[in-house]
Amino acid sequence: MPTNTAGEATHLTLPAAAVGATGLRFASAEDADLALRLGAFNLAVPADLDVSAGLDFCRSFYRPAIDPADRRRGHREHGHPDSKLGYEDRPDQVEQLQLESFLWQRYLPDDVSAVLRRMKALTLDALDGVFEVLGIPAQDRELVTGGARADTGLCYTTVNHYRAGLGDRAGIVEHSDSGFITTICTDQPGYEILHEGRWLPVRERAGYFTVNLGDAFRVLTRKLPRPVTAVYHRVPELRPHPDAPERSSFTIYLGPRYDMSLYQYDDDGRLREFQGFREFSVEKAGKLGYDFHSRI
Repeated sequence: MPTNTAGEATHLTLPAAAVGATGLRFASAEDADLALRLGAFNLAVPADLDVSAGLDFCRSFYRPAIDPADRRRGHREHGHPDSKLGYEDRPDQVEQLQLESFLWQRYLPDDVSAVLRRMKALTLDALDGVFEVLGIPAQDRELVTGGARADTGLCYTTVNHYRAGLGDRAGIVEHSDSGFITTICTDQPGYEILHEGRWLPVRERAGYFTVNLGDAFRVLTRKLPRPVTAVYHRVPELRPHPDAPERSSFTIYLGPRYDMSLYQYDDDGRLREFQGFREFSVEKAGKLGYDFHSRI
């Protein structure tokens, strides 16, 4: 970890993992422990996965539609009536499109949907891998996730366009993710983690996604011997650069459904209902200064 003259860390390098035939694997048990303590790690992009269609979509989804049949543009005005999420103009630099996985084929270009489906499968394997590291019994996993493997949990993509021309705003406000796991693909640096009381930039690792662990994991494991950190992260204000496009990112998010409860293991290791996930999410949005999704 690089340090300054005072011996303080200036950047973070996340532990790296990959999904293979035997599931999620870190280089060492120490790296797996560090991933749980940080609440974040890097995940290798499979050699046969080309993410360029997703990043290209990030650079076009917010632009006005020219051809009504073109699903690459016009999403700011679309409305996405079958989604409970849809387009959002946030108070930071980000405008974003959030769409549930069962709507990808309906609303998104085919090549973008194909990338998202591959990333979803990879994220499910990573989620199982974290459960394995924690020793969470297999029979508990579908209950606490609302059926991630059965495809009855909550899965959506968030497509982000950072508007660098909007000054005096955070790139994206500091927050933790509400669900279990989020896999992030981005085209530029900017991701920072609150680590030991200081905001530190995370060093980019070529050929890897960034994975966040979220509040659902933190709540579930808080009383276990190996609790998971819900990583607190942000992107600081981005300024226009004449030689670079505005920052783009897209994600795969997996979490409980809003109509179910978060769960937590008690001091005796028994699984208990903790709080309704919608109630939890509404309270969190209020603390961050956002209105919760009105359709949910």
